[in-house]
Amino acid sequence: MRLALIHNPRSRKNRRDGRKFARQASDLLGDGFLVPSSHDEMQEMVTELARRNVPLVAINGGDGTVSDVMTAIARIYPEDALPDIAIFPSGNTNLIAQDIGFSTRGIEALKLLYRNSAVLPRKTRRPLKISWPEGEHETRLGMFQGSSGYARAIAIAHSPHVLRYAPHNLAVAATLIGAFASLLWRRQRETWLAGDPLTLEVDGTPLVDGQSFLFLSTALQKLNLGIWPFWNTGKVRTGDLHFLRVADHPKKLLQATWALLRGRAPAWLRESPDYTSGKASELVLTCQGDFVLDGERFSPGASHRIVLSEGPEFGFVHD
Repeated sequence: MRLALIHNPRSRKNRRDGRKFARQASDLLGDGFLVPSSHDEMQEMVTELARRNVPLVAINGGDGTVSDVMTAIARIYPEDALPDIAIFPSGNTNLIAQDIGFSTRGIEALKLLYRNSAVLPRKTRRPLKISWPEGEHETRLGMFQGSSGYARAIAIAHSPHVLRYAPHNLAVAATLIGAFASLLWRRQRETWLAGDPLTLEVDGTPLVDGQSFLFLSTALQKLNLGIWPFWNTGKVRTGDLHFLRVADHPKKLLQATWALLRGRAPAWLRESPDYTSGKASELVLTCQGDFVLDGERFSPGASHRIVLSEGPEFGFVHD
């Protein structure tokens, strides 16, 4: 078997046309078409793929599915023999596919991959590796993480009244704008602006210790809609993990939001102590609230502490 496909029928777009795709994909791939019904079953399927040395795994789902599959692969495959990955954008969130996945999906994308995998372009990335120092959870891989205000905004974006009216990629952007607009209302303003206690170490050096409105980190190199809320301050330039920390009660928040939604970081923003961004190989984050990884919520554990580092290198085949 040279190609396997892991299909999530519960992903947003697959709920609309997944049955037809499943029939066609099964005819094309035979026992290489996999539809796990649980995390445990997916682990068993990936174990069998590793036993058979399958060199290419396609994922038909959203960011959460991609994170789950990458995590399973990293746990089971030898690190020096990881398979290439191809991502079809079929979920609620498709940030990962926008950067390193296919622009198309469905049977056309699968046929293109099946017939031309050897000559299609390939990008390499080291995903975020999130570990819990106390060992409360197993290490996970992902691409986009957020804490404090981001976790609150995603909770709103996942609510049915938002997802009902907009695709999730648009709903997240609309929700972030709406969240900042909510600062105009006195009752909500202080809760959002005060943020959460947060400490951050960057490559072993303490950088932040105080209230924070927002924290983001990613191993991606671009996001949807031209949004890019990261830059290098000149203080931190190691590694490929981008991060942004916004302090509590930040000055010029609406102006900063407008600039970053357009992928710009003007000089005043880079020089402001309320906004800190850079690149690193390892981040140690302490924050009491839950965090979000690729659209899924996780607890930071009893110590409220997680380590974000560079994971193993994957090759991502795309069109």
